[in-house]
Amino acid sequence: MSSAPSPSLPAGLERRRARRVPVPRDGGPVSVVGARLLDLSPYGMMIESPVALTVDSELPFRIVVASEKADVEARVAVCTPRPGPRRTFGIGLEFVRIDEVFRARLSRVLAGAGT
Repeated sequence: MSSAPSPSLPAGLERRRARRVPVPRDGGPVSVVGARLLDLSPYGMMIESPVALTVDSELPFRIVVASEKADVEARVAVCTPRPGPRRTFGIGLEFVRIDEVFRARLSRVLAGAGT
C-alpha cells in the first residue's frame, strides 16, 4: 500500500502515525499460514490472508528486521475481502505490544527502505 491517504477518508484525515513501506511481493514470511506481508510501519502492518481474522482480536507475531527478531502483539484493526479471483482478505494490524527499542530500529530500517 502507499502512503497516500485512504480513499475512504477525506483528504487531510489520514490517521496513520507513520508512513507505511510496501514490501516486495516475495517479502518475508508472515505467521498466519498462507498470509503475505503487504506493507509495514513502526506502528502496524497490512497482510493479505486466505483466512478472515476477527476485528479487535489480538494476535502474536514475530518480526525479523536486519537479523533482529521481536515478538509483538497486534490488534486486527480491519479485515476486508480483496478483489480478485482468489478469496483473500486485506488485514490491517496495529501493534499494541512492541519493544520500543525494536520499534525505533524498525523505523530507521524503514526510513532507509523508503528512499
